[in-house]
Amino acid sequence: MLRLFYCFSHHDWRCNCLSFFEFTIPTKVEFGIDALARLGYFAASLGDRALVVSENVQNRAGNLQNIENILKGKKIEAILYDGIFPNADTQVIDEVALIARKSRANIIIGVGGARTCSIAKLVAFLCSNEGDVSDYIHGRNGNGRRVPYIEIPTIFREVFALTNSVFVTDAYDQTNRVLTLQGLGTDVLVDDPALMADIPIDTAVYTAFDIISLSTEGYISLKAIPLVEPILLRGIEIVYYNLGSYIQNPVDVTVREKLCTAGLFTAIANIITGFGVGFALAMGMNGKNRISKSIMSSLLLTTMMEYNQSVSASRLAKIARVMGKDTSQVPEAEAAGLAIEAIDDFRKNLGVQLVTHIKDLGLEKDDLAEAAEVAIRFEDINSMSRKASFENLMEMLEKVY
Repeated sequence: MLRLFYCFSHHDWRCNCLSFFEFTIPTKVEFGIDALARLGYFAASLGDRALVVSENVQNRAGNLQNIENILKGKKIEAILYDGIFPNADTQVIDEVALIARKSRANIIIGVGGARTCSIAKLVAFLCSNEGDVSDYIHGRNGNGRRVPYIEIPTIFREVFALTNSVFVTDAYDQTNRVLTLQGLGTDVLVDDPALMADIPIDTAVYTAFDIISLSTEGYISLKAIPLVEPILLRGIEIVYYNLGSYIQNPVDVTVREKLCTAGLFTAIANIITGFGVGFALAMGMNGKNRISKSIMSSLLLTTMMEYNQSVSASRLAKIARVMGKDTSQVPEAEAAGLAIEAIDDFRKNLGVQLVTHIKDLGLEKDDLAEAAEVAIRFEDINSMSRKASFENLMEMLEKVY
């Protein structure tokens, strides 16, 4: 465990006291082009009977066959479950956990996006803990153990990969919840840009904006510290200067590697900073309304920045400079506005048709209140520089409706 003590009194206007932070990253991270080739090496050290949890689209892309062949090469028996659908809820988690328990799997491998990887990670936990998901939603504690879990993301970012948290959609009321449990975790993260060749362009663009949103909220969080501030800014910079190249040539694996780097930076930093109102509202809209979290993050990005502008001007000004804006001759408040302006221009100049209003997604205005009610329960929104009430959250949603 890494534990550091840091004095903020000469570093940041937001705090005049001594503080410390504590976090741990026990996950082995294998990052880079063709990192998947080392999967067998890591898996063989963890067990000999793997349950691979994925979406069917990964089977069609050939990724699962490749993974199965790698595992067989190390004499690891692979059981495949590729039935995770886009809005899978806790009922699916319990079904997959039952398969894992009955098959006596001693490794769980998650292959896919954020939902699939959260499901696989929780299945690894349930293999060593009694009960079903609802028990833990309603307060049951873990015993600190899990079956070894390997995560193989197929998108540029996976916010929970390095944490002891997952998100789930409760089958009872279709709301999204974040579970943080003793024993949840990832033993090995295999982050291979070569696996991400088939991401639809619009999905990739929304994910990239999600990285910018997560990085921005992390950077203006009260929990932000000097250890993670540079990598959050660097993550924004990478996306800003490379997303256009990706759109022009998505088969260029070196550009995909850069976007994956930005996503990994976000995953590391958010262990400390937590998440903000944009993330909370995106999670709220994703439950019953079934709206992609990345789409919502994209819609809310500049609105979130405007909401925090009055209390985070100096931070937003630094983001403006990262995006090439000359802020040397303007007041901080105006420089902060340049960051918002840069994001708007960036979005318009990409040449990709993006959703600009919630109503374009087929939702009624009455649907907004439920998302705000879910979002206000996310503890992390209290770490933002400007506190948000239910009314504030509704105002932000209505602004992009």
